[in-house]
Amino acid sequence: MQTEKDLQKLAAKILKALGVRPAVLDVILLPNADMKRMKWRLMRKRTEPNVISFPEPAWFPHPEAKRRYLGEIYLNKDILKKSPARALPLLLHGMLHLLGYDHMEKKEAASMEQLEQEVLGKLAVRHR
Repeated sequence: MQTEKDLQKLAAKILKALGVRPAVLDVILLPNADMKRMKWRLMRKRTEPNVISFPEPAWFPHPEAKRRYLGEIYLNKDILKKSPARALPLLLHGMLHLLGYDHMEKKEAASMEQLEQEVLGKLAVRHR
């Protein structure tokens, strides 16, 4: 299973593939129980969470930052432990949410899914 540091490196590759530079984000691994509690408290959903993203508000000041701060991504470490190959698609999905993509409406979902497939195609060979 990847560590948070490994996932940070993977996130840098994803940002490069998306053409987003310079930027940083936090990646946090949590056990399934903590992810479920977080999803219930914040979204009132009881589905098994695999990724939850919190974008940094655009108005939040970071005068010391040399790179744009995107926000936080929480990944379910129990899912990644069982299936490490899911790290790339889950991290990418969370990062697209930080960049403003959504899948609430059909058109948005199709656009986000297409971009996910393009990036996964670019990184699949290099990631292995």
